[in-house]
Amino acid sequence: MDYNNRHSYQGLHILTNDYTASTDTWRSGLNNNVLVYGPSGAGKTRHYVKPNILQSHESMIISDTKGSLYKELGPNLRKRGFEVMNINFTSLTDGIGYNPFDFIHYDEQNCRYSEKDILRLTTCLIQERHTDDPFWYEAPRQYLSLLISYVLEALPENCHTLDEVVKLITKIGSTEFGILIDELNAMNPGNTVQMKYNAIRGNSRADRTEASIKAILSTNLNTLVFDEATAVYKKSGRVDFKSFGRKKTALFLTISDTDRSMDKLANTFMTQAIQALCESADHDYPAHRLPVPVRLYLDDFATNLFIPDLDKIISVIRSREISVSVILQSLTQLTSLYGEAAAMTIVNNCDRQLYLGGQDPSTAEYISTRANKPVSTILAMPVDNAYLLVRGQKPVLSRKYEFTDRRAGRIIPETDRKEMVSDISLGGVK
Repeated sequence: MDYNNRHSYQGLHILTNDYTASTDTWRSGLNNNVLVYGPSGAGKTRHYVKPNILQSHESMIISDTKGSLYKELGPNLRKRGFEVMNINFTSLTDGIGYNPFDFIHYDEQNCRYSEKDILRLTTCLIQERHTDDPFWYEAPRQYLSLLISYVLEALPENCHTLDEVVKLITKIGSTEFGILIDELNAMNPGNTVQMKYNAIRGNSRADRTEASIKAILSTNLNTLVFDEATAVYKKSGRVDFKSFGRKKTALFLTISDTDRSMDKLANTFMTQAIQALCESADHDYPAHRLPVPVRLYLDDFATNLFIPDLDKIISVIRSREISVSVILQSLTQLTSLYGEAAAMTIVNNCDRQLYLGGQDPSTAEYISTRANKPVSTILAMPVDNAYLLVRGQKPVLSRKYEFTDRRAGRIIPETDRKEMVSDISLGGVK
């Protein structure tokens, strides 16, 4: 790719009715991450998500909590040359397939599966929010890592799925499981499974403790191995994240806003997507930038998704032409999810922030400090207004972008683009 020709990166991102942002990070000097605050009914989808999807030049992965965006916007995107896909975690028979094991790489040189990829998967499936005692998430992860490694090394490729892992949980600690390990070791001496098994046997506290660990594993995984989920893991047509950086693609991820049973799978999906895109940028392209930029729309983020280490990830994706739009009801949600330090790291790595109103005191206080306005003024902001915060510029009070039938699907003409990007960060939408 000729990186002197940066046309792929030159576009506009709608922020308010009066301001857009250039997505050319070379020109703006800013990252493309956007943080949107707004309670239910503030118009996060109508005023921000929909208009940007309809005029986007980027590949997109979109969390679609009600399943309506795919139906409403998919036909328009297809007409514009996007490959449009859907994974429906509320009705898993719909859409394309997804198997988390597809993104555990096999190292041909060392003849083993990537321990880093396995660790990433165990971190998604057993999260730290369960208890204040690290043992009760570290030990289950250690056991889960053993089971995943066994499935990968001992079973045929068509059995590399989570349901095979769940089948093994009840066998942990039994004579039968020890025999399985011995058989694998006889065929493949020095395998990682044997080493992990020896570590678990040496660290086992007591039968009752091991039973508790097995119960934690079952609780976290059983909701992911029913018939429909297993069918999704084994579909012949499954998602390939690397293709998003090669051609314009839009994938709508339907996540229920009332049923929490599939959240872990959605979390894993987003985590693996980001990692696969970063690896593709690093290894597939000489300048370590994706030829087609990719944006993740994380709608209702704090209620539907939890991406481990997002505070670290969001700090490094800019150079690879990956960006995220983190859409929240309040700053308090982000703090409760990640803790204050990590939450503020996420906030500080979003060079553009859009406040659509609300009644959360912590969010209003943060905006008041940035906008140099009293908290009472922030809380009393008219419902059709929004505060726009851009790094290196004074905050502005503007009107929310009004998404109407007349504007639906309207792509901003090139003549308007030239006018609007004359200011590298802000420009009026006409």
